[in-house]
Parts: sequence; C-alpha cells; structure tokens
Amino acid sequence: MKKLLPFVIAALVIPGVALAKGPNPKSPKNHTNHGKAKVQYVLKGSLSASTAFDSSTNTNGSITITVMHSNRHGRALVGQPLTFTGGVVSNTKVVLPDGVTVIADGDRGIVKLRAPKEPKDINATDLAAVLTALPVRQIIDQGSAS
Repeated sequence: MKKLLPFVIAALVIPGVALAKGPNPKSPKNHTNHGKAKVQYVLKGSLSASTAFDSSTNTNGSITITVMHSNRHGRALVGQPLTFTGGVVSNTKVVLPDGVTVIADGDRGIVKLRAPKEPKDINATDLAAVLTALPVRQIIDQGSAS
C-alpha cells in the first residue's frame, strides 16, 4: 500500500494541472492600450462663416461657432469662437429648418463631434486645437437668434 500511495497522488494531481486555466485573455493587464475613449462634444451657440463640402473637388467645408453652452466635455470652450476648418466633410449631417437651404451668419445652432476624452484640467486653447482639427459629425441650424 505504501508503494501505491505516490502513484495515486500523482494520478490525482496530473489531471488538475492539465486542466488548469491559463491567464484570462480579457484581463485588462493582458490588453495593449487601444487609445483614449471617445466622447461626444456638443457645442451650442451662434453659427457663422459656413461653407459646405464640395463634392466636385472633394474640398472640405468649414463652420465657425461662438460657443455659448456645451456638455461637460466641452465646458472649457464656453465663450470662445471655434472654426472647424477641415471639419465639414462628405458624411457630416447638416440639419436645416424648413425652407432654409444655407446656414446664415448669426443663426443659433449645435455642432456635434466625437473626439478622445481629454483630461478635466485641460486648458481651452489646447482643447480647441484638438477639436478644430477633427471632422464634425453633425451641424444643426436652429434658425435666427431673434
């Protein structure tokens, strides 16, 4: 019996070792950094200097908004004018009020875009530089301010 005991113990240990799980592939420490999370910036204010995307020459349009209000991600931009020079692209959705064909200077509006989430303590100049270089997802013209 004493000679059989080591074989019994080995027989019980070997399947446990063979079936043991390796590291979890979904564990955060096993993933590489895929970049910052993207968030939606919603900027509300006065629209001006709008040019549309030119499909014949594939030239991006631009829009300027003087930010009066924003969601929490863009609150550092309140009070600043932002010009999205390369931001109006072919897949930018432009929503206009009934009967309107162009965005007039001074119209109230909303500009939405997705960008990497920036730290809360970022200054307005740096945030503006990051956002104005990105394409705009949607422009909503809400009509004249009066």
